[in-house]
Amino acid sequence: MSEQREQLARMMEETRAETLSLFRLADERDLHQSPGFGFRPIIWHLAHIGVFESYWLLQKLGGEAAPDARYERIFDPINTPREESKDLPTRREMEDYLSRVRARALSRLEASSFEAADPLLGGGYVFQLVLEHERQHQETLAYLFQLLDPSKKTRPVVAATHSAGEASATCCETLARAPSDMLTVPEGPFEMGAVWDAFAYDNERPARTVSLPAFKIARLLVTNEEYAHFVAGGGYERREFWGEEGWGWREREGWSCPLFWQRRGASGLWNAQRMFETGELEPAHPVVGVSWYEAEAYARFAGRRLPKESEWEKAASWDAAAGRKRRFAWGDDEPSEARCNFDRRFWGTTPVGSFPAGASPYGCLDMSGNVWEWTADAFEGFPGFEPFPYPEYSQEWFDGDHRVLKGGSWATHAAVLRTSFRNFFRRHFRIGFAGIRLAEDVSSEQ
Repeated sequence: MSEQREQLARMMEETRAETLSLFRLADERDLHQSPGFGFRPIIWHLAHIGVFESYWLLQKLGGEAAPDARYERIFDPINTPREESKDLPTRREMEDYLSRVRARALSRLEASSFEAADPLLGGGYVFQLVLEHERQHQETLAYLFQLLDPSKKTRPVVAATHSAGEASATCCETLARAPSDMLTVPEGPFEMGAVWDAFAYDNERPARTVSLPAFKIARLLVTNEEYAHFVAGGGYERREFWGEEGWGWREREGWSCPLFWQRRGASGLWNAQRMFETGELEPAHPVVGVSWYEAEAYARFAGRRLPKESEWEKAASWDAAAGRKRRFAWGDDEPSEARCNFDRRFWGTTPVGSFPAGASPYGCLDMSGNVWEWTADAFEGFPGFEPFPYPEYSQEWFDGDHRVLKGGSWATHAAVLRTSFRNFFRRHFRIGFAGIRLAEDVSSEQ
């Protein structure tokens, strides 16, 4: 087996071990229930990961028959709607299915030539596709586990080099060095999209040169403390901060604060539900659990706006001095615990600005990891977009409702933190680990 195939096999096994460990966070009886908001039971995702792998590596690539026609039906999100995802197999049965698929997939990997003209095989694309799909579902699983009451989950033993508490201590110093001000990004061109010869989704391509006027962008994410001023100032009751559709969602859903906030008695203070406990709201952490509509309303309250996707990507990635784009906010070196909060290292957010080593070219912090960041733009294809290898990943969601999010969260895998990656949620979606960074026109200050 070639070095690349060996690396892919290792990554597939490591990723699968991480996936299986997630399903040990809660008892199986809770995994078979919807965690809320009409979402499928958490356990559904376990077999869906295998069905996706089977489809691309065994059926599309190898021309084999589906290993289990029943699984093909009930774990296909298009053929089986959410409300029909009931009476699912046991975890043991699903894990057996995953093992059978994986054994055949590894055989397919060993027999594959990445020099082939087939675009699915070239560079190992289809195997990278399967890996990235599973990694993204790991983050989706974190969203769903967050909805469960903390009493139903068991915190895993994590061998981290430093704790969230130490990150908080570091942040106290960092905030003193990096006040929450607005940084100017000069006018000029930059390269937008995936410019590297590495795996990327169709919606990240084709890369192109984009020229932007000068703009300002916040050094730091909006914190819980800052957002609490919006709540206390009647932000959820004041119509002037909301667009028509956002106000309609606010009224229908009864929004009065971010998703995981809870009033602490009659004190007027707030608690927040975290993954494994509920406790006092952490003022220096980024606000999370807000929809695009809430982010837009907060920006109006603050007298600013959400950044355009192109503005965000330039501020996060464009090294003007070197005339090149950075793969991550700090450069091309792989993510590490010194640079950002990612891959469930802390199982929650860290205070804004905790990772000065992860600063972007223009000095912004937390542009890789911690929380996803809403942008102003609808999710759509770049000029010259072509769907590959299937339209349901990107093209189906060019509907005017989904908005682009950038940057990654504390639950995002390292590979998905690339600055070209484009996440996309519907505007009223609140369960994602999404927060806010503000922007403004330079002319507004003149």
